[in-house]
Amino acid sequence: MKLLKTEISEVSEDRKRITGFVEYNDGYIDEYWYEYPAHFDITDSGNPWLAALLPMAATINEDLEISLPIDQRLLDGANDIMRFWHSWDKSTYIVKINAENIANVGDNISKDAASFFSSGVDAFYTAYNKPRANYKILIHGFDLSINKETEFETHLKRISDVVKNLGEELVFVKTNIRHTRWKQTRWQAISHGAALASIGLLFEKHFSEIFIPSSMGDYSDLYCWGSHPLTDPLYSTSKTNIITDGDGLSRLDKIKFLADYDYALKHLHVCIRGKDGTGQDEVNCSHCEKCYRTMIALELANCLEKCDLFDVDKYNYEEIPYMFVTDAFTAPEYHEMAEEALMQNKLELASAIYKAIRRSKLIIRLGFLKKVPFLWYIPHKMMENSIY
Repeated sequence: MKLLKTEISEVSEDRKRITGFVEYNDGYIDEYWYEYPAHFDITDSGNPWLAALLPMAATINEDLEISLPIDQRLLDGANDIMRFWHSWDKSTYIVKINAENIANVGDNISKDAASFFSSGVDAFYTAYNKPRANYKILIHGFDLSINKETEFETHLKRISDVVKNLGEELVFVKTNIRHTRWKQTRWQAISHGAALASIGLLFEKHFSEIFIPSSMGDYSDLYCWGSHPLTDPLYSTSKTNIITDGDGLSRLDKIKFLADYDYALKHLHVCIRGKDGTGQDEVNCSHCEKCYRTMIALELANCLEKCDLFDVDKYNYEEIPYMFVTDAFTAPEYHEMAEEALMQNKLELASAIYKAIRRSKLIIRLGFLKKVPFLWYIPHKMMENSIY
C-alpha cells in the first residue's frame, strides 16, 4: 500500500481538512481525512500517516510506501511495534516500510503539551494529573460514528464547556478513518493507539508532548491492547513525545483520585453504548457492563451520587450478578472491587460481584454446547440474560 499524496482543503471559515490518498496493492484508492481547527499549522511530514497506516499494512500484509519525510525515531519505533504485535497476534505481519526521505527534525521549539480528552475516567485522571497538558484533543469518529452528527454536537458542547472550565483550549478533530478499509484492523487489540498517535502527530509543530490516557491496569497483567505503555511511546518522533499517563493504576485507583474533583464527577461520561444501544451519545446509559463497572467503583469511592450523567436509580445489587466479565482487562477490575467491598464491609456488594465472576466463567465453559443440538440453548439463554 502506498500514500499517493495529501491535500488540504477548507471545510468552513474555521475548519480545514487534510486528506491522504492511499492505494492498496489491488489498485483500490481510499481517502483518509482529518478535519481540524484552521488556526493550527499542521505538519507536512509523513509521520502521522505512518502511524495511521501501520496497523492496516500489518493486518493485510502489504508493504507500506510513504514518500513524505519520515522521522528516523518513528521509523525505528514502527518496526518495533510490528514485532510486538506479531509476538502477540500471529495474524498480524511484519512488513517493509519504504521511506527513502528520512528527516530528523530536532527538538520542538514549542513547549506546549496536549492530552486526548473524552471526559471518561482515564481522560479526567490525566487532565488533573498532567496540568501542563493545556490543550485537550477531542475526536469525532472513534467511539462515536461520524454519522451521528446531532449526538456529537451535544457531546461537543458539553466537553467544550468542561475544557473551558479547566482553563484550557479544545482541539476538535474529526476523521473518517473507521469508515475506510482501515476498519479491517483490530481496533481494541492493535489499532486505536496508532489512530490516536496519528492525530497527535498532525500537530507535531505545536506540541512537544502528547499524553494518551492509559486504559491499562496493573503492570503484572499487561496484554496486547491497541493503546499500550510499550507501544504508544514508540510513535514518538525527535520532535514530539507520545506518552501514556496513568499506567499501573486501576479504574478504582483513578476514581478514588477523582473523588476530590466534584467538577470531573459531575461531567464524567464513560458509556459507548448510548441510550439506544447503537453507540456513544450524550448520556451514560447506566445499564451496560461498562456503566455498571464504573458505578460500582464510584460507590466504593463514595462519590456515585455526585455523578450527574449517571441514572443512579438504575443501579442496584440485583443486576450485578448478570454482568458478563470476560477478558483480561475487566476481570481483574471486578476482583479488585470485590476485595475493596469486603474491606468496606459491603458484603452484599462483594457477593454480587463474585456471583458475576462465577456466572461468567460458567458461560464461557459452556460455550462448547453452542454446537450441540438441543443443548445450544443453555449458553444462549444465559448470555441473553447477561449485561455486557
